[in-house]
Amino acid sequence: MLKSMTGFGRGEYEDEQFSVTIEMKTVNHRYNEVAIRLPRFLNPVEDRIRKTILKSVNRGRIDVFINASYTNTENVSIKVDKALVLAYHNALRDVGSAIGCEDYKLNEQSEILYLSRCPDVINAQEGFFDVESVWPKLEQALRQAISNLVAMRETEGSNIYGDFIKRADLIAEKLAVIEERSPQVVEEYQIRLSDRINELLAKHNQVIEPERLLQEVAIFADRTSITEEIVRLKSHIKQFRLIIDADQPVGRKLDFLIQEFNREANTIASKANDYTLAQVVVEIKAEIEKIREIHIKISRFIVTFAYEEFFEGYATRRRMMQ
Repeated sequence: MLKSMTGFGRGEYEDEQFSVTIEMKTVNHRYNEVAIRLPRFLNPVEDRIRKTILKSVNRGRIDVFINASYTNTENVSIKVDKALVLAYHNALRDVGSAIGCEDYKLNEQSEILYLSRCPDVINAQEGFFDVESVWPKLEQALRQAISNLVAMRETEGSNIYGDFIKRADLIAEKLAVIEERSPQVVEEYQIRLSDRINELLAKHNQVIEPERLLQEVAIFADRTSITEEIVRLKSHIKQFRLIIDADQPVGRKLDFLIQEFNREANTIASKANDYTLAQVVVEIKAEIEKIREIHIKISRFIVTFAYEEFFEGYATRRRMMQ
C-alpha cells in the first residue's frame, strides 16, 4: 500500500504513579530521521523509543514529543547540608559582631526558619528511578501514537494512490489516441505531398515518378515514427502501477520513472508533425506534471530555499568586497 510521509499520531497512558503523553509528526524527508524530545529521567530508554518507531516508520523526518511525570515518593530523599548550615550560622554571628551586636541572641525557632530558607541548605534528591518498571507503560502509549500515525499516513497514501491511478489511466487513454492517429499522419502527409508536387509539376507538363514519391514518404515515416516511444511509455505506465502497489518505499523509484515519462512525452512531441498529436501530448504532459507536483512538492520548496539562501549569501559577500 502506498503511504504518505506526512502524518500525526498521539498516545497516552496514566495511572496513580506515572503518566505520559506522546505526540509524533512526520514530514517529507529524503532520509529516515528521528528527533526525540523527552524528560531527562527517560533518557535511558531513548534508544528503545527510536528503535520501536523505526520498525514501523521507515522514511521521513519524525519529530517525537514526550511529556511524562511520576509521583513515587519512595524515590525522593531530603538531604540537609549540615556543614553549610553551620557556615551560615557562623556568618550570622560575624555579621552581628561587625555591627557591634555580639551579645544579641536570635530566637532559636526564627533562626532555624531563616537558615532553612538559605540556598542549598535543604535539597530534594531523586533516588534510583526504575526505568524497567515504567517502560511497559511508556511502550503502550508509544505504540498507540505509532498506530495513529501510520493510520493517518495510510489514509493519505490511499488518497494519493487513487489520484495516481486516475492520472495513469488518463495517460494510457491519451496514448491510445496517439497510437491510433500516428499511421494516419503518414497517409495524410503522402496525400498532401502528392497533391502539392502534382500541382507544381502540372505547370510544366511533368509528372512525378511514383517511386520517388514513395521514397520521400518513407523517409518522412522513418523520421516521425513514434512506435518505440509508445511502447516504452506503455511499459512505464505498467511499471508505475506495479511500483505504487508495492509494499515498500517507492519515492526514489517514482522520481526516476516520472523523468522517463517526461522524456518519452518530449520525444513524441518533437517527432509528431501533426497538430492533433501535439495537442494530445500537451495533455499527457499536464497529467505527468500533476503526478510530479504531488510527489516532489516539498522537495521543490527545499531546493528553492537553498538556491535563495546561496544567492543571498553570494550578494552579501560581493557587497563586503566592494
